[in-house]
Amino acid sequence: MTKPNKLNRLLITFSVLLLVLGLIALISASAVIGEQEYSDVYHFVKKQLFLGIFLGLILAWIVSKINYHSLAKLSLILLISNIFLLLLCFIPALQPIGSPANRWFKIAFINFQPSEFIKLTYILFLASLLSRFSLDKRRKIHITPFIVFVCSLAIIGAIIIKQPATGTLIVLALSSVMVCIVAGMSATQFLSLAAVGISALALIIKTTPYRLGRIASFLLPESDPLGRGYHIIQSLIAIGSGGLLGIGFGRSIQKFNYLPESHTDAIFSIIAEEFGFLGSLIIIILFILLISIGLKIAKRAPDSLGRFLAIGLTCNIGFQVFINIAAMCQLLPMTGIPLPFISYGGSSMVATLISIGILSNIAKQT
Repeated sequence: MTKPNKLNRLLITFSVLLLVLGLIALISASAVIGEQEYSDVYHFVKKQLFLGIFLGLILAWIVSKINYHSLAKLSLILLISNIFLLLLCFIPALQPIGSPANRWFKIAFINFQPSEFIKLTYILFLASLLSRFSLDKRRKIHITPFIVFVCSLAIIGAIIIKQPATGTLIVLALSSVMVCIVAGMSATQFLSLAAVGISALALIIKTTPYRLGRIASFLLPESDPLGRGYHIIQSLIAIGSGGLLGIGFGRSIQKFNYLPESHTDAIFSIIAEEFGFLGSLIIIILFILLISIGLKIAKRAPDSLGRFLAIGLTCNIGFQVFINIAAMCQLLPMTGIPLPFISYGGSSMVATLISIGILSNIAKQT
């Protein structure tokens, strides 16, 4: 491994900037709910700092020191272990009290969400699979690894849908497909996969009333302003209230129980309300720069494993950012995806920082 290069320094710099801005935004966005539920306006900030950022940075530093080829050798074990953790979420005795879904299980006083890590472990598995068995003489993916990819994604998708966590599955599927495209997926393979995926998603939406409700609220939120359309309307009010420069740090009105999930999925709307268009634009630009660095790391990776892994991890972050912000702006239906580095959530933060650690490891070897 060579000394850290410019790409690695830029990767770390933009990640740290987003972490700092995320903490600043969380101080304000979580103050009301922290005071109401725990009599501590900094409750969520403290948990994010110690159980999310601090732990995530330690793990990111560790994986940045471990050659990514060594991680790839453990990819199947890590993926199977992650699937086992996903299944633990369905055991009632392990679920947090009052949890509305099967996305978490509780360890001591910590709520753990395995689906946030499946986006990491599956990309690691897929990159390892395709780098070892990917190309035929036409530089296209062999049928065997393609079938393994489709079947494994279908199994994981079925588990995630039962939780339910549709947004997580969409991010995982899009990132995986991007890895396969870079690896040489043929047009026939892509079209057949897209047809099956779109059909499955349409069936899932059609057979699940609450998912149909989200589509309806996305298309016409004003038809039910106090019900299905409430979340998106309050989000748009927050974004619109910010104007160009915002109403000021800590002065958000929507965080006073008007905007649901103001400190988690909807934190971008609070940022837009308090810091305005310019503040929101700074966040978006930082994400664009971070994603561009990740793509450059992939382009300069020393081998196909590094290239596939960097593409997948970068797309994981990029798709989460795009879907979260687009949903808050009514460009996409609400999906419940957190904003990386910014939203409150220990599992999401740790998984994101581990991804940055692996990208850093690849960058050192470009």
